[in-house]
Amino acid sequence: MVERIDDGLRAELGQLTAMLCRAMNDPKRLLILHALGAGPASVGHLAEVVDATVANVSQHLAVLRDAGVVDSERDGLNVIYSLRYPELLETIAGLRDIMRAELSRRQRLVVG
Repeated sequence: MVERIDDGLRAELGQLTAMLCRAMNDPKRLLILHALGAGPASVGHLAEVVDATVANVSQHLAVLRDAGVVDSERDGLNVIYSLRYPELLETIAGLRDIMRAELSRRQRLVVG
């Protein structure tokens, strides 16, 4: 039988949703995280890589920084961003695997 979820886990999952899930709930932010997996980059470089404006990428980076998943440091006139937790990319890859498996399952049901 499934046991009642304790208040500590309930609070932690609420916090996870408010912090990380909100930050990663945008395809552009996932692209930015993916790009940062190759190494630190400036806003301008990230904008080129993800095909967005510098202003738009800056907004997304602010959300990611507030969530604590990217770091930033000034390098002259540029701000360089990097992943604080590179293992986050493994988590995203796992979610992508699940999504592909589910899409495949659904396709088999349609064809089936």
